[in-house]
Amino acid sequence: MHAANAITLDTTLPGASRRRVWVHPEVKSHSLVVLTFDRLYVAPPTGVPKAELLAAIGAGGNLEDLLGPLAVVVELVAVQNLKLDLLANSLVVEYANGLGTSRLTVVFASPEAADLCFTKLWRRLGDGHKLQPYQRDAWSLARGPLVMLAGVLAATAALALTLSVFEDMASARAAARLSAPDGMTLPKSPLEHLLGWMSWRGVCAVGGIAAGASQVWLYRKLTRPPVSLEVTRT
Repeated sequence: MHAANAITLDTTLPGASRRRVWVHPEVKSHSLVVLTFDRLYVAPPTGVPKAELLAAIGAGGNLEDLLGPLAVVVELVAVQNLKLDLLANSLVVEYANGLGTSRLTVVFASPEAADLCFTKLWRRLGDGHKLQPYQRDAWSLARGPLVMLAGVLAATAALALTLSVFEDMASARAAARLSAPDGMTLPKSPLEHLLGWMSWRGVCAVGGIAAGASQVWLYRKLTRPPVSLEVTRT
């Protein structure tokens, strides 16, 4: 039972490199994944592999015969792109297959198993493959929140200033009504009728809340971890 649930099985083979083995249920999408020096073998999802099969793999048996014709075999020299999805714990391998390109997706049960398989496979691909930048440009991330913050501050300042002027005009109009002999005063402008119900203090409060929300948005975008790692052939 311990052998069936082990994440990896390392065996040194005479005259060959070490094999790395991941088995179900650590591998959710397949029953078995074997990484050798020059190939990646993936067996179809048939449940937990038998202990006899794992022992034969550990003893250096022929993988084509052990895994059968339904297993997917990827030559590492043909790998063009390798992607680790950090959210789905999946590994996507794109490789040349004849005249076209094929894609193999392996889903793991834990991020540790997915990361280990990605790291081992990347190492065996060699110096011809390079990790792509996984952090986006800071300005492209901050552009949206900063534009929102600038717009909120400008709109709040303009509206609060306008309402403050309207408030002063209302006070002056009331004083003029008391001092005028006939009680006649200047009428309200259309804009004053439209915005006169607002308070500049309330506008400043709402603007402050919106500005705070834009800053939270900015912080989350700048501190959001990457969702994938990608290695491509150089």
